[in-house]
Amino acid sequence: MLAASMLAYGVVAYFVIVLVFYRDQDPHWRWLVAWAISVALLMKLCVKTRGASVPFVRNQLTLECKATIRACAEAYGASHARRVEKLFAVGVALRRLEGAVMRAHRRSGAVAFLSPRRQEVKVHAGQVVAKLREAEAALDHSPHAEALSEIAGLAATIAEQHVDGHIGALLPKPLLEGKKPVRDREVLRVAIAVVLIAGGFVGLAFLGLPDMATVAAGTAWAVLILMAFFGSNWARYLPVFELFKPGP
Repeated sequence: MLAASMLAYGVVAYFVIVLVFYRDQDPHWRWLVAWAISVALLMKLCVKTRGASVPFVRNQLTLECKATIRACAEAYGASHARRVEKLFAVGVALRRLEGAVMRAHRRSGAVAFLSPRRQEVKVHAGQVVAKLREAEAALDHSPHAEALSEIAGLAATIAEQHVDGHIGALLPKPLLEGKKPVRDREVLRVAIAVVLIAGGFVGLAFLGLPDMATVAAGTAWAVLILMAFFGSNWARYLPVFELFKPGP
């Protein structure tokens, strides 16, 4: 899916640049035909790859649990010289796991958008993330072996429950009692990112740069904003660029 997305945006960027520089040259129909063919091929590619991508997306939480368990195992067995590096990797894995937990109900395909179940599973996901953060905090005041074992155990339980389809019971209720749910701020971060990207494009328009420089600088600015807000998951938010495509 990432390769398909990058290909799609590469084609879009190419035709935007071509149409900007050659808009005064005839015939325009050649560019329109090339555009139509490219769009058709990309649509076919998306349809062909969707069958393989849907199971991958739905099982993303399980994969993140596996990555977290592996990070804990490597940190557990790391030498003193590499312990800090491996503990940092555990934190990175947990951030990815938290995001997957928050998105599990949307990716499962089992909860309708307007279903009353949606709020319940969102609250549960927030409590699960709160428990994961509590376990991670123990790394700073408890023996590392004990804290890492707890984190790995939580990840294993989450993976097992998710595989069984229990997205509303990723962790047992006794473990979550009294836990204040962590809020899912993904929508807010996307909104802020869109505003900053739009502001960047508006600012570039006032600089009077050549069209090629404007496109390149705007794309670089947008990618940097996405990386700042979403880290290594920035490529998943590439559809944000659709908001800034030039109109017909």
